[in-house]
Amino acid sequence: MTDKAGAIVVGGGVVGASVAFHLAEAGISDVLLLERDKLGAGTTWHSAGNLTWKPARFNDEMVLYAFDLFDRLSESTGIDLGWHRTGRLFLARSADWMTAFEGFAATAEARGFGGRLLSPAQAAREHPLLDPASLTGAWLNPLSGRLSPASLTEAYARAARALGATTRESCDVHRIETRGGGVSAVITADGPIESERVVVCGGLWSRPLLADLGVSLAQWGNEHFYVIADLPQPLGRDVPSFICPEDLIYGREEVGGLLFGCFDKDAKSLDVESLPSSFAFSLLNEDWDKFAPYFEKATALFPVLEQAGMRSFINGPESFTPDGLPLVGAIDAIPGLFVCTGMNSIGVTVSAGCGHAIADLLTDRPPRFDIRTLAPGRFGDAAEDDDWLIETTSATPSRAYVASNQ
Repeated sequence: MTDKAGAIVVGGGVVGASVAFHLAEAGISDVLLLERDKLGAGTTWHSAGNLTWKPARFNDEMVLYAFDLFDRLSESTGIDLGWHRTGRLFLARSADWMTAFEGFAATAEARGFGGRLLSPAQAAREHPLLDPASLTGAWLNPLSGRLSPASLTEAYARAARALGATTRESCDVHRIETRGGGVSAVITADGPIESERVVVCGGLWSRPLLADLGVSLAQWGNEHFYVIADLPQPLGRDVPSFICPEDLIYGREEVGGLLFGCFDKDAKSLDVESLPSSFAFSLLNEDWDKFAPYFEKATALFPVLEQAGMRSFINGPESFTPDGLPLVGAIDAIPGLFVCTGMNSIGVTVSAGCGHAIADLLTDRPPRFDIRTLAPGRFGDAAEDDDWLIETTSATPSRAYVASNQ
């Protein structure tokens, strides 16, 4: 094992791999990425892999950066990211939501991004499974697509290695040590690794890892799911994806079928410490009762689902925060300790931008992105209260999903 590193990244999902790449690209020598299983484990591998620009609370510029970076990564690494731009239909079933989407369209037009406001009949021509009678209207956003989260993670890691970084798989991190109040080493199952800069990107596992240091991260796990339906006739690969915020559902084509999921109300909380140590490329149990109300809403939009067979039910844990925003930045009480976690199911979307933001912090560069609202300590002492976290984060998926689309 390397016994020293210029910077250590803990967690080899899509976010950790991005952080490692951006640190190496920023000129930090001896970047070391540690993953307890295989790269892309945890929550990355079961992500739906959607990426969409829209006027948002903090990440619209991050998404635009990602669009540019993905082309560069694919070219430099030779890895096909599966990046496919389809556009996305923002579906309105009420006048209020149509007004909100008209605001999105005006912003997009002002910035030269294009897109079109559509009548229900026009929306149904874009997506042949839609029932126009279920709609008030739609906005077709061209800046949207999907990719393979596993391929993106691999590309980040390969690009990082080309710049001198090292990745270590099957390396379990036990704890982080401090000396003189600041970070001094990471203790792994294979021994200690000295470093004065550590970035924790462990997703669900970040909170328990930092608890021994007296750091309480305001994040908690929830069950989060989507299904893939087999259709009587295959859906074309170029059909736009969709989002219907008022119904809390989204979806897209998946190998001829229809993938659709939800950001459900009163999400089922999950204590990460209840998961087995081998939980890496695993899923949780199916919960059709919890999903049923959203299936009914999806069927109202896409009546063909009444005759569709269910190919798979993907239920994987995700970490959420009380306000639906990630935890990105320095842990002020411990010099040299940084986090990039609590992604609220948008890790693929913001992986590029958050990785860049962390690199800016560690190299004292002028920040490209404003991440002040993502400060890890913004919840103060409330983050120590497990009951409060469970209650607030259970409400986050539905509340934050609607807020991010208004």
